[in-house]
Amino acid sequence: MLKSLRVPERLFRLAMWAVSAVFAWFLIGLGGKIVGELPGVDKAVRIEQFMDAGATARRKATRDSLAALEREHTAARERAQLALTAAGNAYQAQRASFENWIQTRRATVDPRQDPEVIASTRALDALKAGEREAQAEVERLDAALVAVAQAATAEGEREAEAQEEARGRFRRAHARQKAEVFGIRLAITLPLLVLAGWLVARKRK
Repeated sequence: MLKSLRVPERLFRLAMWAVSAVFAWFLIGLGGKIVGELPGVDKAVRIEQFMDAGATARRKATRDSLAALEREHTAARERAQLALTAAGNAYQAQRASFENWIQTRRATVDPRQDPEVIASTRALDALKAGEREAQAEVERLDAALVAVAQAATAEGEREAEAQEEARGRFRRAHARQKAEVFGIRLAITLPLLVLAGWLVARKRK
């Protein structure tokens, strides 16, 4: 008979502990909800907040300008390469034609004094000069692209340095914010937990 009475009593005690745990969980959740509704408590801290906004905007404008300049130089370089290829092909074709012509031509005793030979030679020289100009333009654009790439690399390094400098302040602010949020949560939930413990200890029946 006594054993049969003890079993429901034990079950009742377990049920009361379960109810107390649920109540404590509810109080903790309520405290967390209250903290979450407080203005500015859970506001996210971003690394951009610790960087100079003006300098960041200037670096971004510089990077955008360099990217646009790179696209412009790349397109111009492609056009210059096409022009160089065309000039080289024209020169080679004209030279081959001239060599075949000069071999079969019945020139005067001194071909250097033949007006047609002189005119053809000058035409070849003009084509060669055009090829050299096209090559110089390609080389100029290659140098410009290298300069743009170096400037972009330097700008990226400055951005990385600025981020690294701001990262230390960001970490300290993030840790301070977490500590503040934890303190607020503790200040709100600890009295509730104490109340829950007192209710469990004194008013469980």
